[in-house]
Amino acid sequence: MLQLARDAILHPLTSSGNFNLDLQQFPPELQLERATFITLNIDGRLRGCIGSLIAHRPLVLDIAHNAQAAAFKDPRFPALTLEEFNQVDLHIS
Repeated sequence: MLQLARDAILHPLTSSGNFNLDLQQFPPELQLERATFITLNIDGRLRGCIGSLIAHRPLVLDIAHNAQAAAFKDPRFPALTLEEFNQVDLHIS
């Protein structure tokens, strides 16, 4: 799941177009609706955090969505850069 979150963040930094997932690639338990928070830290300092306590979408989609939101849409921080991506510690809750 950590790799999925990292891939979701890296995609817009290195590619154009949407980051698309095929749910059928994942086991059924990862397709169930679940809520997640994604936290990004650099050098022990918060760099982004987005999530929800209420399940809105399948787990794998929620991870990808919240990872991108934490990296690029947290209003407290500018969008993550490729340089920062290589330094980021990522946590899923």
